[in-house]
Amino acid sequence: MPRFSPTVVDHFTNPRNAGEIENADVRAFVGNPVCGDQILLTARVDGPVVSEIRFRAHGCSASLATASLLTETATGAQLAALEQIDAARMEELLGGLGPDQKHVAALGADVLQRLVANHRNGVNDDDPISCSA
Repeated sequence: MPRFSPTVVDHFTNPRNAGEIENADVRAFVGNPVCGDQILLTARVDGPVVSEIRFRAHGCSASLATASLLTETATGAQLAALEQIDAARMEELLGGLGPDQKHVAALGADVLQRLVANHRNGVNDDDPISCSA
């Protein structure tokens, strides 16, 4: 297996929805203190559906690709469906990951689940990312 799947390469070289939504309905941040990867999602939610979502990320190429893919997956999706995405499903969506990149799938699943939980609980995470993607 090549180091990166075509999906990871595509999203890393052509990221979608990078940036941040001002006055977002919900914000979710997850970081991995071991490798330094960080993803911040900001979203607008209409009823149970994510109508717009953007990301800021810092870390390896696989984490940046994951954040981009998350925004495409989440746009138009029901919050309840997003909450069901686990690390195995994230890895599948990414087209597979090498052994040294599997933690990125967990990071992606964690930030999606945090987004849903934050929306449900009316909580917004702070923005600890100092550089944008």
